[in-house]
Amino acid sequence: MRRIIVSGDGVQPVSHTIPPSSISPDAFDNMVASAASFDMDSPVEAQAEFDPPVAVAGGHVVYRLTVSALDESLTVPDDLPAPAGIALHAGGRGQIYQPTGGMKLRPETTVIYRGIVTNTGTFTVPEFEVTAYGKPVKVPATTLTVTAVGNLGDAEPPHLLLDLPADDCYVGQLLRVGVMLPLQANGGALGFSQPHVTGDFIFSEQFSTGMRQETRQRDGKIFQAYVEDVLITPLRAGDEELVGQARSYVIRPNPVHTNIQQTMNVLVDSDPVTFNVKPLPKEGVLPGFTGAVGNFQVEKPRLSAAEIRAGEPVTLDVIIRGDGNLGRLTALTLPESREWQTFPPTSDGVPASLAQMRGYASFKYTLIPLTAAVSATPPIPFSYFDPRKKTYVDLTIPSVPIKVDPGAAASSAPLEAVQPPAPDPEFDDSNNHEKEPVLSDLAASPGARAGSLLPLQQHAWFIALQFIPAGALLGLWLWDRRRRFLAQHPEVILKRKARRGLARELRRARRAASAHDAAGFVTAGTDALREACAPHIAANPGALVCADVLQEMPAVPRGVQSTEMIRRFFAAADALRFGGPAKESSELLALQPDLEQLLEELRGRL
Repeated sequence: MRRIIVSGDGVQPVSHTIPPSSISPDAFDNMVASAASFDMDSPVEAQAEFDPPVAVAGGHVVYRLTVSALDESLTVPDDLPAPAGIALHAGGRGQIYQPTGGMKLRPETTVIYRGIVTNTGTFTVPEFEVTAYGKPVKVPATTLTVTAVGNLGDAEPPHLLLDLPADDCYVGQLLRVGVMLPLQANGGALGFSQPHVTGDFIFSEQFSTGMRQETRQRDGKIFQAYVEDVLITPLRAGDEELVGQARSYVIRPNPVHTNIQQTMNVLVDSDPVTFNVKPLPKEGVLPGFTGAVGNFQVEKPRLSAAEIRAGEPVTLDVIIRGDGNLGRLTALTLPESREWQTFPPTSDGVPASLAQMRGYASFKYTLIPLTAAVSATPPIPFSYFDPRKKTYVDLTIPSVPIKVDPGAAASSAPLEAVQPPAPDPEFDDSNNHEKEPVLSDLAASPGARAGSLLPLQQHAWFIALQFIPAGALLGLWLWDRRRRFLAQHPEVILKRKARRGLARELRRARRAASAHDAAGFVTAGTDALREACAPHIAANPGALVCADVLQEMPAVPRGVQSTEMIRRFFAAADALRFGGPAKESSELLALQPDLEQLLEELRGRL
């Protein structure tokens, strides 16, 4: 019997498995390109399922909770009310946007709970509530059937595996982590998309290396798997816990028509994997080290001209290739020289992800020779840390020969020397006869008026004038002392700006509340919360989201009430920004006293 796949276009019979390359593009990208808006008015719905719905004793199961709400506005319990015989713990969490018709997108957040069943029987997770946009949402009860081993075939849910580098890892090193999805015996998984690795102190490159199918071996077992590499950079030394996530395309039977199968896009994750990140050694650091970690080579530098005049600019192109953090290399600075005038180097403007993909970084230096005595460009110190050799390697950019001709002024013919006139014997004063003093004529007009014949040094104001340079030096010393203090304590400036921004946004919120402008009150209120919390995490206030603001709430009294109010404000602000007027905005006007009290408490921390 041929397999029938149900998609949005209808029922289509196919005779082979759908390859991953034929999967349609992401719906969010297509809808954004068509100027789609967000659906924030529809009622929030919650669905839950066990994957697989029928498992074997001792096998793994996934409890997948899906809520049609933004991830920032959704609050779920850490521990579910699971029955005895099954233990569920929190796993991955992700958000996508689903088209709902009418050129609108609806947010959908999925939360995964992983567990292992030990006993046979029927287990039911009873109905419970989660919170979305500050309102409770009921999650229906879900049932899992567990049978004895051998009654079912491959009943394991789709599960990701992480393939970490076997060698030592260092801070700043670009690591290639393989995200693997093992192929299931029933052919239920068609591949995955949007793979990423999460961790507390890592930076992940935002580009895809392409999915492929390979034969892998782990724990003595050989299996086929879909594999895609994710590039990450650890930012802190110590033990780091990584979790892989992706959107997997699986085939499942239609719950209504059992002889028809349909494709579904579900969230899958991996078990947490811990690996150790070592710090870069402090011994043996060479000149020119700017954080390059890997294995690099420098191509022969190229000059824009082999012969120039003194005072004319020339450009030097430097290309660095290799395997490492090429996209994040810092431009190397030229050493100071009396023979060359140098300018800050520039890159070719290529994004870091593209530089990483193409395999080289390019820098351009502008130099001006100040004398014709130079015969080569100055060498540029550059070094990197090789994680395999565990040592720093010198890769200084060599000098390039150049011919410098004298400048225009120096190349012109020298002026004819002027000979002094011969002395006139008639006026020869070699005898050194004494000349009698002669009284000069009186001036034709009076000179400048003087109030007194007393010398300037004896006036009282002249003594006071001497304190002006001393006062200027004292003021300069105080200014430099303040500058160095602020450089060591940037939080002083951040808190000063935050107090001004908080006062400004609070005035906006009060004016909006007086005018019964719900939208303006919600927007000003969320901006005020961002301004009050931004200095504590050293971030731009406009870049903060609800989760960042909530991190500062435990230290504030009435933490539970404040958290709920903040979630409501941010949810309403997101609705106003992405989906037009929200229903709850007008209700938040009544929370003006609570908001001002919370902002006053946050102001006290600045």
